[in-house]
Amino acid sequence: MKGITKLTLLMLALMLVGCRPSHMTEQQRFEKSILKELPFSIDSICWLTSGDLPTIKFVNAGYTDAAPDAEIRPDGDYWVCNMFDSEPPVHQTEENIWRNVLVSRKNQRVVCIDRYLRQGRTVGYCYVLQSERKDYPTYGTFHWDVSDSRNVEMVGVMLDDLKDLALKRHQLNNALTTTPASQDDYWRLIFHADSLFDARLYDEARQVYDLAFGEDRYILPSQLSQVASKMSSIGDYQAAMAYLRHRLAMEKDYYEDPLMTPYSELTDTFALRSRQWRYDLELKKTLEGIFERDQYDRLLWSQAVKNNPGDIERNEVLARRALMTDSLNLVLVSTILSQYGFPSRELVGDFGNQAVWLVFQHAQLDYQKRFLPQLETAVARGDIAPLYLAMLRDRIDVREGRPQRYGTQIDEKGNLAPLVDPSRVNQWRQEVGLPILEQFSE
Repeated sequence: MKGITKLTLLMLALMLVGCRPSHMTEQQRFEKSILKELPFSIDSICWLTSGDLPTIKFVNAGYTDAAPDAEIRPDGDYWVCNMFDSEPPVHQTEENIWRNVLVSRKNQRVVCIDRYLRQGRTVGYCYVLQSERKDYPTYGTFHWDVSDSRNVEMVGVMLDDLKDLALKRHQLNNALTTTPASQDDYWRLIFHADSLFDARLYDEARQVYDLAFGEDRYILPSQLSQVASKMSSIGDYQAAMAYLRHRLAMEKDYYEDPLMTPYSELTDTFALRSRQWRYDLELKKTLEGIFERDQYDRLLWSQAVKNNPGDIERNEVLARRALMTDSLNLVLVSTILSQYGFPSRELVGDFGNQAVWLVFQHAQLDYQKRFLPQLETAVARGDIAPLYLAMLRDRIDVREGRPQRYGTQIDEKGNLAPLVDPSRVNQWRQEVGLPILEQFSE
């Protein structure tokens, strides 16, 4: 040891330090390299699991005034800053999105940063277009150099697609932030969540689904199963289980085939319920799908007309879609009636047999009149509640120009259609299980 100089010991120590393995994961190294390139500091971040690009969501405690490269406006206009004589925006508003685009030739990546102002704070997303590199093999999405100027047109197309995502996320922030207080609120949230899911914004979609399913009285239970299937398709098994358990809690008679279900944790529960209820699950599922399509397409159309009456082209497309759904559902239900007769509660449960009534409630008058005797027989057998027969009779009477008995129909102006006897309407309503009309109560 005496022959070892202090300089040698120092060199050995430095070598040992240099040989220590790094404890940073690939994601941490990737994250660190991106944050070094940003034109402003970030207080907190989280990685999103959705989308085709590595995406980071960030939040700053205060307002971030770093100059943007572009501004995206609510109508989708893209205003590039610092071009020609245009004045750059001096302060961000909650209506607009600020965008910065960073090109790194060294790292062969493009980082798109979209910023939103929310209650004095900056919230934003970093989308990373990363070329294949040995440094970050997991995140190298592209087999070509996105930072090469020869590929600027392709990158521009991708940035334009990200503009649509930016606007969807902007709508999310402007959407309802509480559980629904009405059926309209529920459907508005469902439509928005579906739109986010279709755009592969899975984290945000689940957030909105959770809001929509926050109030049981507005939920269409089959949608819990539909959303559970969506979550399973993207590998979010935990979310799928949460939605299925919610439906189990809501419907004492809900179950799936215990031999076919992919959710092993629920097999025993499904087996127990299957022995108790013994539904025709295939027919029940078909009818619940009919019920859901009827409501979804019809209400999507009415919501669009209500919220965007000037978008005539889209509203016409949605109207045609709703009418096509009505026609398809009528064919399916007519086939079911010819094979099974009116499906009883014991065969398909409540939503199943209500789906049959719903389809005819929205059908043409001739079909309604032909279906009326079958519905009368079903009510007499106890297969469906009398209020559904009351509503169909009212619908037929109003369509044929007669006053209605139960007061379930409104006219084209949104007013209650004429009544047979206003003094007795509440008595008749109570007899079939309908709530009283306050304007005619004593």
